[in-house]
Amino acid sequence: MIDEKLLYEILEWANDSDWSIRRKATEKIKEINNNSFKKYLHIWKKWVKDKNQNIRIAAGKGLVGIKAEFVPQALDLIEPLLYDEHQMVREKCGSILSSIGLKNPSFTFDKLNSWIKDDNKYVRWNIAKCLGARLGKNHPNKSLKLLKKLAKDNVRLIWYAAASSLAELISKHPNLKKKVLSWKNCEDCLEVVKEKL
Repeated sequence: MIDEKLLYEILEWANDSDWSIRRKATEKIKEINNNSFKKYLHIWKKWVKDKNQNIRIAAGKGLVGIKAEFVPQALDLIEPLLYDEHQMVREKCGSILSSIGLKNPSFTFDKLNSWIKDDNKYVRWNIAKCLGARLGKNHPNKSLKLLKKLAKDNVRLIWYAAASSLAELISKHPNLKKKVLSWKNCEDCLEVVKEKL
């Protein structure tokens, strides 16, 4: 049975001005997801589309640490957040995507390969950001294939994010530097990579 009182409390916490209270909301969602993810799935589907960005963020961050078996549903859940134009949501989404994806990398990279074709610049930006975080660092070769495409993107927002992630990957895996810096048709991106190293 859904605990409506608890959900009301979580909504209140998620929208609190104190970040430590907002974190309490996220932790409670994670706890629910550890025990009753499927039962609350329909609630999270509403929350990731809520008009309040704090609710959207809490719903997304609450998926970090999700069990591997639920990664497909979790990625479907956060998909609306990839399109989100609110800066605070965008700043969190890449790391959320990366953390979820780490639990089922094979499925996640299939999703990323599909999403990278999207015309929406924020979707591609979030993919670039996610590949500089834990998922990318743990799977550098698969990440490089996607980042090479993003490095050639015509939109500065995307190729700059790709440059940041490439610098992160090279810092973790220095052996990638020569390969990345030999790429063609993405000189602007590679100049930023060099600056960041």
